[in-house]
Amino acid sequence: YAGKAYEYKIQKQEAKEQLKDTWGMALLPIETQQEILKRSLQDPVGEAVQAGYFQENTDKIVAKHSAYSYEDLPSDKFGAEFGANYFNPDSKLSLGEQLYNYLEGLGATDPQNAPNYKILPSKEPNKKPSRTNKTTTPVFTKKNP
Repeated sequence: YAGKAYEYKIQKQEAKEQLKDTWGMALLPIETQQEILKRSLQDPVGEAVQAGYFQENTDKIVAKHSAYSYEDLPSDKFGAEFGANYFNPDSKLSLGEQLYNYLEGLGATDPQNAPNYKILPSKEPNKKPSRTNKTTTPVFTKKNP
């Protein structure tokens, strides 16, 4: 969802630029003006997370074993935050370095230190997740075991 959020960020920036051209805006159909205004006010992270919720609702029908897995929506949100607020295509840092810095800032740790590490399956199971989560708040953390 990093890519989606980054795309929404660019759309928002472009819409804000279009709004500065008041004469050009005045000549556009009202529906187009409304769409540009809507894009200029959108929250890139929120829009990407909504796409994540849509995916989970779809999974309830086509991939029941995967719907609302405990990590789905939180990882969607973290990815969206990275794409909208941290990723910089013009940075001298590589994508990997930018991502590493973002994860370090979150307090990422080695997988073996995760509270649920011992119960992680070795391959993707074809059954419901051990825990579901319909929020963007991470679980299996020190704050939310």
